[in-house]
Amino acid sequence: MFTAMYMAKKTTITLRDDVYQTLKEKAGARNISNQINRILIDYFSIIERMFGTMKTADLKDLRDHKDRCL
Repeated sequence: MFTAMYMAKKTTITLRDDVYQTLKEKAGARNISNQINRILIDYFSIIERMFGTMKTADLKDLRDHKDRCL
């Protein structure tokens, strides 16, 4: 398996108490940063993947429409 190395940047974030406790329970106290990174990567990659996923239209699917302005 290939492992990519990334530069790490330290930052400070403010979490609600319930969010912090949930992260601590699920990831453990020493893996909160990794869990947050994983969540953010999943979130942003889903948004990026949504563009261009609409199936292409075929000409037989198109109808001829005329504007009816009176």
